[in-house]
Amino acid sequence: MAVFCSYLVQAQRKANTVLRVCIHVNTKLKINGEERTFLKSGDTLRVYFKHNKDVPDTISIYSCNIRKNTLIFPTKPSDLIKDCILDLDEVSPKTEHAEMIKAIDSLAASSILNIINDMVFVKGGTYLMGIDDTSSEIIEGGEEAERPQHKVRLNNFSISKYEVTQALWVAVMDSNPSINKGNYMRPVDHISWYEAQRFIDKLNKMTNHHFRMPTEAEWEYAAKGGNMSKGYGFSGSNNVDEVAVYYTESGSHTVGTKKPNELGIYDMSGNVSEWCSDWYGPYSKKDSLNPKGPKEGTLKCLRGGNWVNHPEACYITIRGAIAPTVADQFMGLRLVMDVK
Repeated sequence: MAVFCSYLVQAQRKANTVLRVCIHVNTKLKINGEERTFLKSGDTLRVYFKHNKDVPDTISIYSCNIRKNTLIFPTKPSDLIKDCILDLDEVSPKTEHAEMIKAIDSLAASSILNIINDMVFVKGGTYLMGIDDTSSEIIEGGEEAERPQHKVRLNNFSISKYEVTQALWVAVMDSNPSINKGNYMRPVDHISWYEAQRFIDKLNKMTNHHFRMPTEAEWEYAAKGGNMSKGYGFSGSNNVDEVAVYYTESGSHTVGTKKPNELGIYDMSGNVSEWCSDWYGPYSKKDSLNPKGPKEGTLKCLRGGNWVNHPEACYITIRGAIAPTVADQFMGLRLVMDVK
């Protein structure tokens, strides 16, 4: 496979640009047709473009299999080739070729340049948040947190089709904090709320977009299928096995392997629990417009079941909360953008 640089040029660059690419398979780096170095799965390639230039100005490569970055290219003066054409040639065994292409296609869907294409439009509307007082729904961890049921009205927004993958996280942050490694299309995990916020801030600077975490109300509305909701207990089905990665010892799974919900969104009832922007607090009976939760607090909201949970914890209405400094292998995030 050859990657390059022509498709990058299609992105409008009004200023100097640094592109980070997560290497998903073992490859050889060629610059101006000359083989320069070998890249392993897990490395991060940085390509620096000057304003209004169609070819890279400088290139650097970091080994990012652990949190600490290690520069592996350039390492000597002759490596510093400017105004270059860059290619990555596959070196994976032919028996793995089909699977590798599938993985690369999936990776491209979550790349920085194409991330906007993985956003799902959610038409605003009014819905009932939480569970009513007569509900017989069995809720793990106590059902009072999901009451009282109350009316919420939301504006339009977009939410990511998939949980943020390790591939996207590494491409932005040059490190992979996840415990459940081995597949870059698994959701990133072991991130605190504050680390998730730093990721979003950095992603916004790189893309000139304004991604953010969903509010708890936006998360539940999207998980229920928005104005296309069919009233399922889990996100996309009443059968948890159809839509959720749950109660398994194998860790998180590749995103998007289960059935999507009514809006085409995946994994909102399992895989990893997802940070929301709100401070945690009790529900109010009052109707609300675009609620953002309490103004202050000690815990941040988590929504959606995860791979270690029993089915009862994967219901859409389930609420969780934890200190924003805490990170573990069951927690990740999903992105949201405002839409006018």
